[in-house]
Amino acid sequence: MPADNDNPLLSLQAFAAEELVRSTTPPPGWAPGLVWDGSRGTLTTGTLDSPPTDWGPLLAARGLDPDVYEIVGDTIKWCSYDGWKRDAQGEDAYSAICYSYRAEIRLKRQDRPDLEELFAEVRRLKPGRRTTGGTRSLIVLLSDWQVGNGDAGGARAQLEQIARIPTLIKDRVRRLKAGGQIGEIVLAGMGDLVEGCTGFYPSQPWLTELDRREQTRVVRRGLLDIIRTVAPLAQRITVTAVAGNHGENRQSGKRITGYGDNDDVAVFEQVAEICAENPEVFSHVGFRLPADRIAVALETAGQTIAFTHGHLARPKSDPAATLWEWWRGQAMGREYEGVADAQILCSGHYHHTNLRSQQGRTLLIAPSLTAVGDWWANSTGMRTDPGTLTFVVDQAGWTDLEVLR
Repeated sequence: MPADNDNPLLSLQAFAAEELVRSTTPPPGWAPGLVWDGSRGTLTTGTLDSPPTDWGPLLAARGLDPDVYEIVGDTIKWCSYDGWKRDAQGEDAYSAICYSYRAEIRLKRQDRPDLEELFAEVRRLKPGRRTTGGTRSLIVLLSDWQVGNGDAGGARAQLEQIARIPTLIKDRVRRLKAGGQIGEIVLAGMGDLVEGCTGFYPSQPWLTELDRREQTRVVRRGLLDIIRTVAPLAQRITVTAVAGNHGENRQSGKRITGYGDNDDVAVFEQVAEICAENPEVFSHVGFRLPADRIAVALETAGQTIAFTHGHLARPKSDPAATLWEWWRGQAMGREYEGVADAQILCSGHYHHTNLRSQQGRTLLIAPSLTAVGDWWANSTGMRTDPGTLTFVVDQAGWTDLEVLR
């Protein structure tokens, strides 16, 4: 009697089963392979019967060192399709559900800075005796920190600059005393204090050094240190904030919730709640935060000042022209009453100091804290001149413009 492997019919059946296995392919668009453009990429597996528990061998098989590259865990997608499977070599094939998996790839992030160690260097001054009197106000624009962004020294440089702000403001108030006491200090969060993690530019997930929780922690602790230091320097402290684009909750580059769901404002709410726990020290610190609006206005020293991040103005080649046109529209439509009537409009977003004054109104655009924006330098050859924009207002208007560095 001939052996099974000599049986022409069995050989034909085995050959057909092998062909079925070889011809099983994923749906269109799911061909196995790897794409890498130098900063980002995707890996699509071949046919599998279970999800990979270790992507390292899959990366290595496609020529990427698992010590250098990694899978972005929350980007894994999969598809299923009818296929064939055999449990061991030589056994009969049978119908089974097959799977293919796809995930984004990124360069492994560099070691993150030790936040606790860095923040140990930040001063924690106990509030002293409060200054009284004064008819002038100092406005401090805290704009575009973009904490977690990897440009221009990254998170370490951002932390160092944030840690210097309390001393810079204190020195600024001391220098201004020659012209009269400062009665109120306005601390304005101008948006984009956080970098966010994805959805703002293609390489962001691979270049961001801190995750969302770490970013908001840095901003929260930095703001608290600023407020603790500034609190004794004036009779009244007013804290306000507006939402920036980087604070938005985004998916696929689009905002998916309302304007009020924004880290740039939420972190100020947290700070307000913390300050409320110690009214003996912070009773003169007031918070003016919008619910779901992109602009806020307040009165100080006889002037109405409006604040907005500036990202929703229709873009033109000249940022000042962009914001001026937006302001003109607000004055006509009166969507924001305080903005329409303001003598001064403050904005961020454009990462450089810019001033335009006309017909009794002044537009001030604040710089970013550090020279973030490699994309801008690569496309234009220019970098911004960073710092913290401050100015003084009184009944006569604004004066004493200075960028703290």
